[in-house]
Amino acid sequence: MGEIIAVASQKGGVGKTTTAINLSASLAILEKRVLLIDMDPQGSVAASFQLNESQIKYGMYQVFTNNLPLIEAFTDIGLEYLDIVPANVKNEAEEMEMFRQAMDFTHLKQVLEPFKKVYDFIFIDCPPSLGSLTINAITAADSLLVPVQPEYYSLKALGKFIRSIKNISKKYNSGLEFKGFLITMYDKRIKKSKEIARELRYSFKKIVFDTVIPRNSKVSESPSVGKPVALFDITSPGAIGYLQLAEELLNSGTNHR
Repeated sequence: MGEIIAVASQKGGVGKTTTAINLSASLAILEKRVLLIDMDPQGSVAASFQLNESQIKYGMYQVFTNNLPLIEAFTDIGLEYLDIVPANVKNEAEEMEMFRQAMDFTHLKQVLEPFKKVYDFIFIDCPPSLGSLTINAITAADSLLVPVQPEYYSLKALGKFIRSIKNISKKYNSGLEFKGFLITMYDKRIKKSKEIARELRYSFKKIVFDTVIPRNSKVSESPSVGKPVALFDITSPGAIGYLQLAEELLNSGTNHR
């Protein structure tokens, strides 16, 4: 039975979508069957694979608003072990309608449940907020992966985010566990980054992944060529970081309450 992992953060710009895409791709390279769901109306998953509107017939918008079967919203990206479902939200009116339909917080859970028998991992890229779409993801997920940038404001927002998640999960998904906190955009040359990373490990101990994702230009460049970083430059520090994270995830097999 596969595991559903929501990749979530209340703060934008911490590497949430980057992590969802590159961790999914890294696990696929390791020949694990992976499904990546884009619940963020910004549609960054499709954009990262350089998919345009003509290449996307359906997406999560139709799944939520028209009850389209999920499998009909799959979009081919040419990778054997990785399937994606884009958001496919074209304008503000559609975004509002998707948020409205998502007020049924169990919708995504019902949609994804049959696919746990097919995939080793299902990742959900959440919006950078705690609205109805993210609550759907939290309700559907077995665990939560939280990217954290080693900056003061990210660390400050984390405590409030964790409390909010615990309150939501208590109401809608009491079995939700933390897969872990992932330090992203780490620059070992910056003293403050080292200090905040240390503080994060001290405060949350075993919940923080050993793997750290370094700040790396290849990670930023890879969406412009429509590839995960491991398929763009597998020797780059960013690609190595996400492959190590995939291996750590496979080897740990544990979640935290």
